[in-house]
Amino acid sequence: MILTRRPRAMLFDLDGTLADTVPSLHLAVLGALQSVGLPEITQEMTRSFVGNGAMMLLARAVTRTMDPDLANVDKDLLKRAREGFNVTYASCCDCKESIYPGVPETLSYLKNSGISLGVLSNKPDVFVRPVLEKAGLLEYFVFTLGGDVLDNKKPDPEPFLYACAMMHAEPEECVMVGDSSNDILGARRSGMTSIALTYGYNRGKPVQDSGPDYVFDDFAAIKVLISGLD
Repeated sequence: MILTRRPRAMLFDLDGTLADTVPSLHLAVLGALQSVGLPEITQEMTRSFVGNGAMMLLARAVTRTMDPDLANVDKDLLKRAREGFNVTYASCCDCKESIYPGVPETLSYLKNSGISLGVLSNKPDVFVRPVLEKAGLLEYFVFTLGGDVLDNKKPDPEPFLYACAMMHAEPEECVMVGDSSNDILGARRSGMTSIALTYGYNRGKPVQDSGPDYVFDDFAAIKVLISGLD
């Protein structure tokens, strides 16, 4: 859906879109693996495993596969790994130095233009606002939602439509900005315009293959796009 006017609301993914949070996520994964007596994985493996929420990240980490058979993953092991993940991540989820170029300036412009801004993440909800606060970005957003609040997470349309309702915008008045197919497919299924950023995490696949309405290599290009609309 090509934009012909300024949107009423814009939603942003967090990890891989606003900031490179893999270093702190990797430390949390290492804490999880240590808590269940499993060997470490590399940071690049963690980077490739991000995108479908904490439990899928941990299932991938403990099995060392991209598409684990969840029915055959030890549920007690995953529960204990999640406890280790939560404890470690709570102490290290500081991505202040990893904010992508152009993010604060662009968010400031969008907010001052009267656009309501929200964050829609698959990250556990308890960590979304602390990460944004430590990154110095929380002030720009009127709404945040993590991946474990509703019954379904991205790319299911439920969180997209819920966010629209909470921000008093119709889906066609809203834009989703993200770095993965979860963001782009969910936006399409919800009737939103989508903007894909190529520098983030999409499990090793080009995000443009998911069919976004716009594709940018630079976050600041969003400001250029919106400034050209009425």
